[in-house]
Amino acid sequence: MAYNDMREWMATLEKEGMLSKVSCEVDWNREIGAVVRRVINQKGPALLFDNIKDHEKTFCRKLFTNSLGSRERVALAVGSAKDTPFSEITRTIKDRIARPSDVKVIDKGPVKENILKGEDIDLYQIPVPHWRPQDGGRYINTSCSVVTRNPDTGILNIGTYRGQIVDKDKIGVLLALTQHWGHHFTKYKEKGKEMPVAVVYGWDPTMLMMASAPLLHPGCSEYEYISSLRQEPCELVRCETNDLLVPASAEIVIEGLISPDPSTFITEGPFSEYTGYMGGMAAPRPNIKVTCITHRDDPIYRGTMEGATPHSWSESAWYTPPCFCAATWNLLETVGVPGVLDVWANNVTENTITMVRIKKHYRGHAKQVANAIWGSGIANYAGKIVIVVDDDIDIHDHEEVDWAISYRMNADMNKLLIFPGTFGSMLDPSVPLSQRNVVKYGQGKWSRVLVDATINWELEPEMQYGDERYPPLATTIEPEDENKVKLRWQEYGIKI
Repeated sequence: MAYNDMREWMATLEKEGMLSKVSCEVDWNREIGAVVRRVINQKGPALLFDNIKDHEKTFCRKLFTNSLGSRERVALAVGSAKDTPFSEITRTIKDRIARPSDVKVIDKGPVKENILKGEDIDLYQIPVPHWRPQDGGRYINTSCSVVTRNPDTGILNIGTYRGQIVDKDKIGVLLALTQHWGHHFTKYKEKGKEMPVAVVYGWDPTMLMMASAPLLHPGCSEYEYISSLRQEPCELVRCETNDLLVPASAEIVIEGLISPDPSTFITEGPFSEYTGYMGGMAAPRPNIKVTCITHRDDPIYRGTMEGATPHSWSESAWYTPPCFCAATWNLLETVGVPGVLDVWANNVTENTITMVRIKKHYRGHAKQVANAIWGSGIANYAGKIVIVVDDDIDIHDHEEVDWAISYRMNADMNKLLIFPGTFGSMLDPSVPLSQRNVVKYGQGKWSRVLVDATINWELEPEMQYGDERYPPLATTIEPEDENKVKLRWQEYGIKI
């Protein structure tokens, strides 16, 4: 089902017993962050804070967070039953976004109920938390969708990129030139122009899911994929101060411009990042100069905490893996890699480790998989390690994957491939700090690894086992023995 707005999504979560309202006064400065982190660590509900210190009389008084912080809630977001496993959620997303759908541009909507310009612009009117004490400030762009337009083709792009309030009308941003809005920024810079931006806070959850996915969308924008995923056209309106399009029923939209002039850069960072570590050292970076804020009556701000470590996940660790993996799966099929049966990424590492299950067709098949991923825009933050397994291995079962790596990969036989010096996440703390300078290099630097855990077709067949490359499993029971034991099971008196 499609959700007409974030309020309908919240009502669904409340009906399902997956939303908790916090009505006692809570401090935006670190206290909300501590509450949210404790709830996230315990895999708790979505949260609505409606009594936030210093925001009793501001135009925005409420904060909604953690709405996609479980597998069940991700399933509901795409209209599936809440008990749907990730393997089916991923396939649903894959199949739907393989066929983009149309959008609908309308004249007005609830997001235009209030329009703020000039002296009325004040980002501190929004209850943005200072999530962690080590953060550089109040991070407003966390669960958001940033809209830009390619000045040459006119095609829109929507992505999720972090942003810190650095003044009442400025948001400092970490802008990687390898991402789509980075491509747009470069084009505007070459033309000597500022880049128009619109930031959307709070709408149908599928928008955030697609904004966080590395979609390849020639000829259309993420909006067409969102329409396909939600199975209903996105209703969009034009911004007030630029030609960008935003959801008509969004809670809040911030419009602005990013200048390529280094003299306008403002210190941004660090921030508690998706890696589970503090990321992006404080440095002068571009900023969004806000030109307009539009919002609904009594708007609800949407934000979240980042950072996942073992047994302590983030909200994004639940919804980005199925979206990344669906996009990766479609990419592999689009470029002609055959036999792809499943794609998955561990939740805590999000997409750094990408696992692919294939029906192996030929020698070198696993290398083709890795090269296709590494050569695409998906590799911005994904595929640092690519693991490829045969069709008899369930990539959602770590025991099976570990077993395949242990006994089907022999690193000495060209089964472990290292691809050095590629672009990669500037937020990965395993990379030397000097190689993570996004202003200098545009992105970070990774040496990528392929773990080919498929059966090696260069092995000599073991004749004593029927001309197979691998010996038979030692943990199975022969059919005739299984039948005999089954017939006598009651006699054994064994309770299992």
